[in-house]
Amino acid sequence: MKCLCGIPCATRTSWTHENPRRKFVACKFFNHETGQRGCNIFYWVDEEQTDWQRDVINVLVAEKHRVATDLSIVKARFTCLEHEKKRLTEELDKIERKL
Repeated sequence: MKCLCGIPCATRTSWTHENPRRKFVACKFFNHETGQRGCNIFYWVDEEQTDWQRDVINVLVAEKHRVATDLSIVKARFTCLEHEKKRLTEELDKIERKL
């Protein structure tokens, strides 16, 4: 389907708090940050979610972000430990050479 701009419409997924994981079709010039919709072609592909569905999806999205943040912290700590290990190994080598 082409929009009024003459280009094929885009099927996208909403990740807003109000409409998480809902599919919609819109003009490719649609910009969710500014609300600009190009030629204003926009419609939902799926049915509206229940409050329960919306809440569950939002909790899962928040949990995904928390886990991703925890993983980043663990990776950073691991990197610090690798640097510390390298520093201590070099220091131990120096001490062993002195002995």
